This record gives sequence, C-alpha cells and structure tokens, in this order.
Amino acid sequence: MYRHLFLPMLMLLLLTSIALAKGEKLVLVGSGEPDPKDNLLVENLKKWGYVVEPHQHLAKHPVNLAGIDLVFISESTSSGNILDAYKNSAVPVVNAETWTYDDMGFAADGTFNSDAGDKLTIVDTEHPITEGFKGDLTVSKPAIALMTCSGFEGDVDILAVRADNDELVAISVYEKGAKTMKGTTKAIHVNIWPHSTGWQQVTEDGWELIHRSILYGLGQIPFDVAPQDKLAVTWGQIKTAR
Repeated sequence: MYRHLFLPMLMLLLLTSIALAKGEKLVLVGSGEPDPKDNLLVENLKKWGYVVEPHQHLAKHPVNLAGIDLVFISESTSSGNILDAYKNSAVPVVNAETWTYDDMGFAADGTFNSDAGDKLTIVDTEHPITEGFKGDLTVSKPAIALMTCSGFEGDVDILAVRADNDELVAISVYEKGAKTMKGTTKAIHVNIWPHSTGWQQVTEDGWELIHRSILYGLGQIPFDVAPQDKLAVTWGQIKTAR
C-alpha cells in the first residue's frame, strides 16, 4: 500500500520541481506596483516559483506581453481603468476583477455580485482545476466578499458557484477559441472569486484552487507524463495520495 502511495507522491515532487524551475513570468495587474493589499498574493505567487511583474491599473494597458506567460488580474484593479485591454490577450488570463466581465464580453453589466460569503459548491468535479473536490468547500475563513456573476454567456465552463446561491458563478473557464458576447478568445481565461481585501482569509483549499487556475492557464494540468513507463498523474491521484 505504501509503495502505491509513494509513486504518485514521488511524481508530484518531480513535477513540482520541474514547474518551479521554469520560472514562468506573470504580469500582475492591480491598483499598485503592487498594492500592499496584494502582498500575500505576490508572496504566494513567488513561493509557487513564478516571476511577478506588477503593473498598476492607471498605467497603459495592455502592457507589453513579450516574454510573459500569464496575466493575473487582481480585484484591486479598478475595471474602469483597464476595460477590455486583455480581451484579446494571446497569453492566458486569470481574472478576479468581476467588473471587467462586461468589457471582456463574458457577461452583461448588472449581473455581478460581491456579497460576503465563505463557501463555494463545486459543480464540475472532473475539471482539472476542481478535480478531487466535491460538494461545499470553505474558501474563506471568516467570510469575505466573493466575486461572482450570474450572467455568463457564450462557451463557458462553470466549475463552482456560491454555496448559498447557485446562480452566482465563482469559478469559470473560457477555453482558447471559445465564443463570447464579443467574439472569440485567443487564449484561456479563468475567472475566479477572491476579493483583494480578503487574501489573508483565503483557506488552504482556496489557495490550491487559485494555484490550479494558474497551472491550468499555463497548460500544466492535467499532468500528462508519458515516459517509457507511461505513468500519468492527475490531481485526483495526488489528492488521494495525501
């Protein structure tokens, strides 16, 4: 039994070391360079092995994305300052600023919500971002504002909703080439729930979902390892091994 657990865990360590060694470069869009409220986010991004290039929302957007692997838009961003700047981004985008969704062509204005809450319900247990999680999940302790939307349109994958209101989507994905209200995406867009005033309250499970959102955008999950022994490791196996 222990041997069976050891192999997936060993592969996890190897894959983690590979991911960290790559040093992918992330643009962080927020209300500062960075705003102090995003300090914990930056700390975790660096802990996960990413190089963080912060840009305040008052600068010209989109910023130069040459050599950039992913754009992370913090909720500290004021949507009116960046509008649809990253709608046609050729690099993946992880977006926590719900009020940009109308500019991006994801949802109509007036369908956004930021009421306080602490739990999400996972509705897609097979997607690589949410695989291994089931039912209600505490993502904030205590409750903080959850950035959600009830009006998504187009080719969107719904992964999680507010536990107390399943019309409010908290995690969603538009794949590259997905149809939106304003055309089609040129890269993956992952929309997530955290409010920038509540990074300190995000739980371990919440941070794991944030990290997986980035990994998915970068194309690093699901893990697909096919050496001579054709061993594949998925998040479900990793979760079980824990």
